[in-house]
Amino acid sequence: MRVVRSPVALFLLIGTLTVTAIFLGTNKLADRAARQEAIAEAQGTTEVVARSVVEPDVPEGLVRTTRRKLAAADQMDRAITPRLLDVETADRVNIWTKDGRNVYSSAGSALLGRKFPLTDDQLDVIVNGGSGSVIADPHSPENREIAAEEGASGLVQTYTRITSPEGQPLLVEAYYTLDEIEQRRSEIYSSFRWITLAPLLLLILVATAILVTLTRELRKAAAERERLLRSAMEASDAERRRIARDLHDTVVQDLAGTAFAIGALSRSPETPADARDTLEGAGSSLRDGLKSLRSLLVEIHPPDLRADGLAAALADLIAPAGTTDVQASVSVEGAETASDEKAALVWRVAQEAVRNALRHASASTLAVTVRGDGRLLTLEVVDDGIGFDPSSMRDPDRYGLRGLRSLVADSGGVLDVRSAPGEGTTVRMEVETQ
Repeated sequence: MRVVRSPVALFLLIGTLTVTAIFLGTNKLADRAARQEAIAEAQGTTEVVARSVVEPDVPEGLVRTTRRKLAAADQMDRAITPRLLDVETADRVNIWTKDGRNVYSSAGSALLGRKFPLTDDQLDVIVNGGSGSVIADPHSPENREIAAEEGASGLVQTYTRITSPEGQPLLVEAYYTLDEIEQRRSEIYSSFRWITLAPLLLLILVATAILVTLTRELRKAAAERERLLRSAMEASDAERRRIARDLHDTVVQDLAGTAFAIGALSRSPETPADARDTLEGAGSSLRDGLKSLRSLLVEIHPPDLRADGLAAALADLIAPAGTTDVQASVSVEGAETASDEKAALVWRVAQEAVRNALRHASASTLAVTVRGDGRLLTLEVVDDGIGFDPSSMRDPDRYGLRGLRSLVADSGGVLDVRSAPGEGTTVRMEVETQ
């Protein structure tokens, strides 16, 4: 069973799969970009808080804060805690010295005076400035308490540098839970998620409209081409019929009458013996010429191209093989259900294949076989001649078979030519019976 797919449907399928792949890919990239943007926003917020809220209120002596000396830290806590609550930014703010000692924590005195090693990136920020961030370990000593309070599975630490009144660099560290980062990521992502899809949908709609228009034009062109081809075939058939009729009604009849008269004259007792041999030779030549002319008339236009007359038409087609010492045979089975149009197509393909075999193949045998199973009609023309390279079908001498490929394809069939030098030739055609 042949499955015919509409070009538009195939394009829509491929377009839909492509758009889906692009949409999923861009969404993944957009999701990653949104997460990075959310973290970048947290870093920016930390810088703003550090510069505008924390640094102006850092008191002298904060860098000397220990568990025993909490006055400076308490003073700072009273100054900035209300402001941190007002802006509702980070969940916690810590301040560290370069050697990793905590001198302030907005969560209380649990960390004050304790030392934890700073990372290389944190050391780089405290020395050279800038800001940074890292996914913090919620189980580390300095992070365990805030993670437990927030019930978060992870924390994001952002940090930047400030300067104490004594001129000593300090690291301001702000914490955000991953839940907060994910919420902000979702807000950023949702704002442009559909911006990605809309142009893709618009593109496929425009492309589909263009394809539909082009397909419609191609179908119109194909229909016009088929109409012109059929008109040319009908005109050719009409011209073939006229030529065959004129030859049959004039030249053939005249030659037949002449051959009959010469035969009668050669048998007349009044004809001299020496003239009788000449007349018999002339009569034989005329009869051979008539046979060749009748075969030519069959090639020009067969007497019957209906399905039930296909066997007789093919038998007439191979008649010239008898004058070239080629043993030719015709076998037709199951072709009765074929339409007259498909029977005519079988004859046309067989005509070209037989003509090539008799003219070029130097074959000793030629077999024309037609088989029908009610659905498909199969023609095979097989010879045992010298064969040829199928690529030579591009040559002008092979134009007939090349032209038939298009004719067979337009009828929904398939034409296959198999040959090789020294191995004969097989021309096979399959076409639906109706």
